Amino acid sequence: SIPFQENTIRFEYAATSFDNESKNQFQYLLDGFDEDWSSWTSETKKEYTNLTEGDYTFKVRSKNVFNHIGNEDYYSFTVLAPWYRSWWAYIIYGLGAITFISLIMQWRSRELHKKNENLENLIYERTTEIQHKNELLNHQTEQMVQLNDSKTRLYSNITHEFRTPLTVILGMADTLKSNLKDKSFEGAEKSLEMIHRNGKNLLHLVNEMLDLAKVESGSMALNLVQTDAIPFVKYLSESFHSLAESKKINLTVYSEINALEMDIDVNKMASIISNLLSNAVKFTPAHGKIVVHLNKILSKNRELFSIKVQDNGLGLAKEDVIHLFDRFYQVDNKSFEKKQGTGIGLSLAKEFVELMNGTIDVDSTPGVGSTFTVQIPVTNNAAKTIDAKITIEAPLRKTTISTKESLILSEIEDLPLALIIEDNEDVAHYLKTCLQGKYQTIHANNGKEGIEMAFENIPDIIISDVMMPGKNGLEVCSSLKSDERTDHIPIILLTAKVTTKDRLTGLSHGADAYLAKPFNEEELFIRLNQLVLIRKKLVNKIQKNGLNKFLNKRSENPETKFLKKAIEFINENLHNSTFGSGELANKLHLSESQIYRKLKAITGKSTAIFIRSVRLQKAKEFIETTDKTISEIAYETGFNDPSWFSRAFKEEFGFAPSEIHK
Repeated sequence: SIPFQENTIRFEYAATSFDNESKNQFQYLLDGFDEDWSSWTSETKKEYTNLTEGDYTFKVRSKNVFNHIGNEDYYSFTVLAPWYRSWWAYIIYGLGAITFISLIMQWRSRELHKKNENLENLIYERTTEIQHKNELLNHQTEQMVQLNDSKTRLYSNITHEFRTPLTVILGMADTLKSNLKDKSFEGAEKSLEMIHRNGKNLLHLVNEMLDLAKVESGSMALNLVQTDAIPFVKYLSESFHSLAESKKINLTVYSEINALEMDIDVNKMASIISNLLSNAVKFTPAHGKIVVHLNKILSKNRELFSIKVQDNGLGLAKEDVIHLFDRFYQVDNKSFEKKQGTGIGLSLAKEFVELMNGTIDVDSTPGVGSTFTVQIPVTNNAAKTIDAKITIEAPLRKTTISTKESLILSEIEDLPLALIIEDNEDVAHYLKTCLQGKYQTIHANNGKEGIEMAFENIPDIIISDVMMPGKNGLEVCSSLKSDERTDHIPIILLTAKVTTKDRLTGLSHGADAYLAKPFNEEELFIRLNQLVLIRKKLVNKIQKNGLNKFLNKRSENPETKFLKKAIEFINENLHNSTFGSGELANKLHLSESQIYRKLKAITGKSTAIFIRSVRLQKAKEFIETTDKTISEIAYETGFNDPSWFSRAFKEEFGFAPSEIHK
């Protein structure tokens, strides 16, 4: 081995032929460096410089004067690599490169991480900013949606409130006009009283809307007079006694002071008290209690007139209390949803209280009740008056809740039975007036009571309002149409909601017709006659074609399902001559009166006649398909007397059983 720094090497060689040595010639080859043997030369030495590292073999041969070539001689050696190209140097280089690359990557990673951090921070800031803007936008949008929803509900309720008295006013006016032509004045006094009462209610609604418009425009002004506020407020509060008593609510008014001379706007004070008490009566259940407490208190060196209205009614959740006095806001709760009202009363009350520099607050707990507290500063600047008169009359609402009307049904009664489900007594009275002489009528004051009365009496037709306390008309419709006892009864929904969407909603709940308020008697009877005509056509088809043909042709609907079930039970007890209406009612889990009215409505037959028809239909099949005698078939189908069987058969089919050709 030769070190790389000594990589210059010289070879000297000589021939063994001594004949004329000057004529000896040589050829050489450095294997690993030269590509081929060198030319023949007389030189006896050869030098190689700057040999690279590697393995070499120096070869040499000679020829003498006689051109005889001798054997090759060789010398093998290795030139070592320089230290910087040695294997251990390459390992160091590799490790160094790896370390360098690693350091570079770490540096770049740190730089990239910093950039990413900066980018993430920037993105986070931008995202946070966008989220904040979106939240703000969503909040504003939500507020707008809530406001629009509240306004929509408000206008919907106002529409209902307007249409209801208009229905009574226009309807009773038409009735009076008709009676006047006939020179009949029976019931005229009550009709006029209803028109007067509903006209005042309508006027109150108009005034309330005008007050709202004035408040929104900022043009509402105070008309202060100085008077004794205690008897004034007591009188207003006690005027609600009859309303409270009609709902079996105990209303108590007491004052800790006998008199309090102060400046008040009598109309606005009347509106405040009326709204608070109407609200309390509306949301307090039967046998509840309302207390009106009056007092003069001292707060921050100011004398205040304190009015508290406390009830033990439904109460309010915290989220509702926060927005209770907001304009257009209504409590979004099923218990409150169906209560009558425009939803602006409390908002107006707050506006009026604040206009008199007072405050109004509410403390409420769900299921416990609510306490409204009004505090108005006591001032004595206005002109004195002894008798403060209210120029805007509060509405006079007749809200007496009647108990269920009892009704003894008779199978021989010719007039069909109509169930009226309506929470407004005046509208219910108008409907009864319209139907008088053509229908028997029973009345339910709310949806829950209406469902119970429908199950109990199985009426021929139902007329139901949509907006009612408790269960609304849509819920009533769904309940009755999904129950086997009442699914055949036509239902007319009566409502102030008259858009296509509202009509489709009503029809989707199973309503057979939709009648918009206000309506007149003629429009009502057109709807009734259409539904009665459809029912008559159904009965005529069954009577004309027979039960079997009817059931085979008809698609599955509530009527056919019920009839099939009834026929199945009758056929199972075909041989049992004692199987009658009572047994069939038990099988179908209905009362005898319920099954009678349902079968009468669908088939036009009483329960006993229907059972007989099914027996005779089966007997006819046996006569046509078997060789049994008529007497055998009569006994087999539940007839104990073959002669009676033959008479009944001829009455049913128009020919005697012996006339059937097999």
